Amino acid sequence: MSRAPLVIAHRGASAERPENTPSAYALAVEQRADMIEIDLHRTRDGEIVITHDAELEALGGRGEISKASLAEVRALDAGDGQRVPTLAEVLDGYGARIAFNLEIKRANGALYEGLEAQALEAVRARGLLPRTLFSSFYDPVLERLRGLAEDARIGLLISRRFPHECVARARALGAQALHPEAEVATPELIEAAHEAGLAVYVFTVDDPDAMRRFLELGVDGLFTNYPARLRALLGPCDAPV
Repeated sequence: MSRAPLVIAHRGASAERPENTPSAYALAVEQRADMIEIDLHRTRDGEIVITHDAELEALGGRGEISKASLAEVRALDAGDGQRVPTLAEVLDGYGARIAFNLEIKRANGALYEGLEAQALEAVRARGLLPRTLFSSFYDPVLERLRGLAEDARIGLLISRRFPHECVARARALGAQALHPEAEVATPELIEAAHEAGLAVYVFTVDDPDAMRRFLELGVDGLFTNYPARLRALLGPCDAPV
């Protein structure tokens, strides 16, 4: 029996709450999302923090996360007075309630040393590895991850800037999923990925008509800033991820 397509809350319910904040995660759970996608960066003092950009400008700061301490990042406003959460805080607060897609980012011009191993350890320590999906746009990140954990579930993110040979790349990485940007998620790509045994999760889809179109094409899930909107189209939640 096939599983219903997943409602993947993009940075939480980020159309209605500040993205990548506890309030956005809480609302995604309330709106019956199946999974929450969050973005992982690493501070100068080795803490994994959850925010989208490698720079601090969007939070009202200056410089890069990789050159800032956790205390310096925490001093900034992630939205509505909330602070940038750590991965540990997010997993402890929500890991038992909903599955997560952890997108591993990179610093400007370089990968974060040790981020993959640190994220894996955080997930394993809480018994969440079977229901966690790791993803990245960067093949070397996923190569590192696969080398560290044969049992990790990984998805290759594909943007319109570099869609080349994405199915072959995903297979070479031992990925379980392909995450194409909506603009490159053609019927042909979806079919090829499924033939290769890959799940297809498309990002980021907010328009109801586009949601319906991708669902008709048989995708396995959609990333959306409006999880309630997609849940209304799909109906009640399926079994736990």
